[in-house]
Amino acid sequence: MELPVRMKRGLLLGVALAAGFFAMPVVRIDAPRSNVVVDAQGRLLGATVATDEQWRFPGTGKVPARYAQAVKRFEDRRFDWHPGIDPFAVLRAVRLNVQEGGVVSGASTITMQVVRIARGNPPRTYGEKVVEAALAVRLEAACSKAEILSMYAENAPFGGNTVGLEAAAWRYFQRTPDELSWAEAATLAVLPNSPALVHPGRNRDALETKRNGLLDELAADGALDPVDLEAAKAEPLPGVQGPIPQDAPHLLAKAHGTRLQTTLDRDLQVRAAEVVQRAHRANQGIGVENGAALIVELETGKVVAYVGNVSPGATPGSHVDLVESHRSTGSLLKPFLYAAMLGEGKLLPRQLVSDIPARIGGFAPQNFDHTYVGALPAATALARSRNVPAVWMLRDFGVHRFTDLLRQLGMTTLFRTADDYGLSLVIGGAEGRLDELVGMYRDLALTVSHPDGVLPPALHWRSDAPPSPRAAVLDPGAAWLTLQALDEVNRPGVESGWRSFRGAETVAWKTGTSQGFRDAWAIGVTPTYAIGVWVGNADGEGRPELTGYQVAAPVLFDLFDLVKGSGRFTEPVGALVPVKVCAHSGMLAGPDCADVTTTFVPKAGERAKGCAFCKPIHCDAGCEHRVTSECESPANMVTRSWFSLPAGQEWFYARQHPDYRPLPALREDCRAASESASPMALLTPAPGAAVFVPVELDGKEGRVVFEASHRDPTAELYWHLDDQFVGTTVAPHQLALAPAPGAHQLTLVDADGNRVERKFTVMERKER
Repeated sequence: MELPVRMKRGLLLGVALAAGFFAMPVVRIDAPRSNVVVDAQGRLLGATVATDEQWRFPGTGKVPARYAQAVKRFEDRRFDWHPGIDPFAVLRAVRLNVQEGGVVSGASTITMQVVRIARGNPPRTYGEKVVEAALAVRLEAACSKAEILSMYAENAPFGGNTVGLEAAAWRYFQRTPDELSWAEAATLAVLPNSPALVHPGRNRDALETKRNGLLDELAADGALDPVDLEAAKAEPLPGVQGPIPQDAPHLLAKAHGTRLQTTLDRDLQVRAAEVVQRAHRANQGIGVENGAALIVELETGKVVAYVGNVSPGATPGSHVDLVESHRSTGSLLKPFLYAAMLGEGKLLPRQLVSDIPARIGGFAPQNFDHTYVGALPAATALARSRNVPAVWMLRDFGVHRFTDLLRQLGMTTLFRTADDYGLSLVIGGAEGRLDELVGMYRDLALTVSHPDGVLPPALHWRSDAPPSPRAAVLDPGAAWLTLQALDEVNRPGVESGWRSFRGAETVAWKTGTSQGFRDAWAIGVTPTYAIGVWVGNADGEGRPELTGYQVAAPVLFDLFDLVKGSGRFTEPVGALVPVKVCAHSGMLAGPDCADVTTTFVPKAGERAKGCAFCKPIHCDAGCEHRVTSECESPANMVTRSWFSLPAGQEWFYARQHPDYRPLPALREDCRAASESASPMALLTPAPGAAVFVPVELDGKEGRVVFEASHRDPTAELYWHLDDQFVGTTVAPHQLALAPAPGAHQLTLVDADGNRVERKFTVMERKER
């Protein structure tokens, strides 16, 4: 049946109106937002003003119940059921405006106020009211009541440059909206109605009247009982707007106008920052201005405290985030070289490593204390952080392989080639970031607790970091032995006072100091936490007192005091095997080792090198001299196993070990035969030569280069000037010295005890 013409027209009109209605835009508020950082529980750590200088926090989509009830009671009683406009409020407004002869009531609903804010608060006219009403109805059709109320709470003006409920709650009451009392919620509910006139800093009587009137209405609705009402009215009004927390200032710049949820713990963050700040005040006396620290849960990888620097503005360079800055690593990479060599069987924990002055090509590494002990166990060399042994170990392992290993372990700061870094890589020749280095030490500990080779997610401070497992890079047995070395019970020398930093719990830790005393590091791990500290000047200026032990280690252990209860590391099951080693050299026991002991090593250690220092010698009856068949009857010879170090190592080692017995000298009548077969030669200076020590262009005294050769291209030569050890060389055998004027004797010794001696004279320079 055909519809009547009037019905058709009505239907078409309805369709047109509906089409027009849904063609209207749904308002959105795209105002710039503050940078906001919160901890793992959503507690505020810090915020900045938005780009338009307003405190306007990114929304959460949630409105606390007290504020929701208060603002609806004050602004829009029928908000929960009207379609965007309130007919009753409109009729009331018309009546009041007619009675008063002007506009005294606008009948704006919360939805209409959202529309008004979205449209930039244009002048109040009747035409604008019609537009607001239409857009309000359209908004109600597109969004839920909860969404609209949230839009209002996040964008309403609260006086001055404070916009939105969360910013207002912090600026007026220094707490979250969820923590507001009824009096505080009522105060903030009435503020947007007249934010310029009813301001907490002035017109306090008007503000109190409005607040208390709203509290009376809420009590009438049953929200407060008489006792609560009286207590709420007695609460003081807020004073001037207070500061917003700035507990993680160096993370704020990473928020970019969003709410950045982190893995931090606000309480621990505050205490960690206090530790760094306290150290900063103490270090200012030695000209050290900056510091940074991280505390990381070992198993989860969550950063629970992130102190990027001292408080911004407190000192020069304090705005720089030093957790992510590239700084010289000092000695921090040594444990990873040690672990890698253990894992491949290239080194054993008690194996002696060389600690003597050395020149390798043009590189002459030195120990921090400028002393040498000749030789010491590899684990002890790591615990004492000896530079020279680490350089020799890196030469054996290979710079290219070590560079690749560090990248696998997570270092992203190695931008140069391995050849550019050279052997200095292991003693501070590269730069690293605090967060990456702490992550590497964490992985060292995790490798022990996860011997299956599957590690938990990487270190992260953002709560949205992807939780993906990773493959271990190091051998678990080697990692365990490395932690044992870093937890050495007795650390002699410069770190002999370490025990004053610690309680009863286990901490495997390492310090680092860069060349020029520009960077001081300390990183430690326990079975539950990894903590790292950097101290220095952001501009790279060095200070003589700026060492890892003096300024970074105390901060490290103050931070460990905040997270006590770590227990001890557990040896990974099946990761170590027993082997027989020489009691003197620590290498796999050979047939000539007289004293043998058992130690546990990674499985690859079963293929390590055999002892190279115990050898059979032929000596006379009292073993006071060595002899050969060319000078003694075999029937009169005594054969013994003898632990003998190379000459260069022996010179220092004997002074540290009074019980060490050097190899007996060849008997006088046996020397002639052996000297004729010497495999090495001293090329310069010539016998009896007279040489000059040159003067450099800058006027400083130069050096004379002496040169030798050896038949064995892998041989090491040990140089002595006037019976004082001055260095060791590998091919090419060149050593630069600056002897004083006068007569001298240069002596070279190789690992087999072969010697070459040469006398020469240094001429006196004539002054012009």
